[in-house]
Amino acid sequence: MKVYKSINNNITSAFDDNGREIVVIGKGIGYKAKEGDVIPPEKVDKIFLMSSKDNMERLKELFASLSTEFIEITDEIFEYAKKHLDKRLNESAFLTLADHISFAVTRFKQDMIFQNVLLAEVRRFYGKEFEVGLYATRLMKERLGIDMPEDEAASIALHILNAEYDISIGEAFHATQLIDKIIEIISQNLGYKINTGDHYCDRMITHLRYMTQRIIRGEPYPETGSESFYDMVLMQYPKETRCAEKVAAMVEQEFRFEMSKDEISSLAIHIKRLKFSE
Repeated sequence: MKVYKSINNNITSAFDDNGREIVVIGKGIGYKAKEGDVIPPEKVDKIFLMSSKDNMERLKELFASLSTEFIEITDEIFEYAKKHLDKRLNESAFLTLADHISFAVTRFKQDMIFQNVLLAEVRRFYGKEFEVGLYATRLMKERLGIDMPEDEAASIALHILNAEYDISIGEAFHATQLIDKIIEIISQNLGYKINTGDHYCDRMITHLRYMTQRIIRGEPYPETGSESFYDMVLMQYPKETRCAEKVAAMVEQEFRFEMSKDEISSLAIHIKRLKFSE
């Protein structure tokens, strides 16, 4: 492992033994470092490797502008999220999350605390991601002495959604709002409030998470090419199918997206299952 360019006293870009460019973090590792210097392995605390040159350049620019403590906190949040969610996370989201944390801390110190309008929805529909957000706020309190509100945990949860599903923060925001609208339509048609925590409700919300992301992106549901499944569901569960069709009408009106018969049928079955838990 050899130095390519020092970024600051504790961070340097380097080339590993396979000739790949990496970013290396370690106490004093970049101090007076010159190109070609060998980096002692015992001085290395963390190595970052990006899959694209563009992301590597963005990473170096970000690390040059951020305090090392923000980088370390972001890394710990990402590692916790990977284990907690048991999923691979998009590396690009690491960059946006680190930048967000730096900005959020700056805002907090300036008494600029913003309310997250999706706090209740994120807590309700993205419980595991919200738990990652809460872990992040605890970490910031422990490391920085800053007691962030739960609104910040919800904001970080949206960044984790970005990393988890490879969607933008804006798409995650709109998808969360859309789930809330769909749940409201279903609740009104069933005549009672739907509460998370129930097995069938949680299964439906998982379905809605993927469904709303397709809608926001304009990606069609895989079609079977037959209406027989829809006809069967309509005959067996007419009320639930009509409810799903109301959801489809709202989606078409607000998002100019036409839900397929298969998607309407699938949603109707999830709505029917909700009634089993009454």
